[in-house]
Amino acid sequence: MSVDGLEITRITAADLEPLARFMREQNKASVDGATLGHWYLENPAGSSTVMIGRIDGRIVGMSTTNDHRFRGPGGEVLVAMPQKVLTDPALRGKGIFQRLYQATETEGRRKGVGFFLTVTNAASTPIFLSRFGYVRLPSPRMLVFPAAIGRGAGAVKDRMDDVAEWPEPPTQAWHMAKDQAHLQWRYALGPGHQHFTFDHGHGKGRLVLKRMVRKGVPVMILLELLATDPAARRKTLLCARRLALQAGSPVLMALRTATVLQAAEGMWHHTMSSGLNLLVKGLDEGHTALLATQPFEVAFGDLDFL
Repeated sequence: MSVDGLEITRITAADLEPLARFMREQNKASVDGATLGHWYLENPAGSSTVMIGRIDGRIVGMSTTNDHRFRGPGGEVLVAMPQKVLTDPALRGKGIFQRLYQATETEGRRKGVGFFLTVTNAASTPIFLSRFGYVRLPSPRMLVFPAAIGRGAGAVKDRMDDVAEWPEPPTQAWHMAKDQAHLQWRYALGPGHQHFTFDHGHGKGRLVLKRMVRKGVPVMILLELLATDPAARRKTLLCARRLALQAGSPVLMALRTATVLQAAEGMWHHTMSSGLNLLVKGLDEGHTALLATQPFEVAFGDLDFL
């Protein structure tokens, strides 16, 4: 099939079910139109981009970003986070991937994003580096805590709409800005997310955890740790370790952020590479070079595939 007739358009509500069907054909079996609509069209930042490629009316590819507010050395900006670029296997190697991605970036620039930030898999990393102008940031470090004995369960929640405004994380690094609307949107439909609220007497904390199996071993992943003060952060992290044991996991894993480090002070943990490919691109080469020198922090909850 020739790709000369490739037509690239922005998604509409009418495209959700056909696009979900295309994604299921690419082994994304759990995707449906409602989930796509929630994830891309209801983002509380008010900005996301989904570009669809068609040939003779048939979907042959897609490229997406979700855009989020970040705070850091440059103040607060809207950041486009490329997520999925899929093409029909029969048409791979014909340039559709690149054309779809470039259409997505063009749309993001039109919307006024400040820069682009993504976590790529092994196959797409060389493409983003060599063709799209991204540069590597240091791979996020991961803290591994042993599960702890003790009573850990707080009030279990399945929503985030009761979360008050939490203090800003104790960091000057670029980090995702999260409010009640963001947290509710992020975790409302996510499968397997466990929400816990704690009242420690002098402070409150909130956890979002996810139990996963890696190489046959159950592990508990810390997606979010929110707390009113440093003492509450520490107690909430200890609760997370206890909940890991209750879920049958020997360890709790968290990406290293200032919040987690503050909570972990005095606790034994092992630090290791997460293996994540974190890439960034500015609005021009000079901006990209500047961003490459600046600190970034991401939590597991910032990654769409978790």
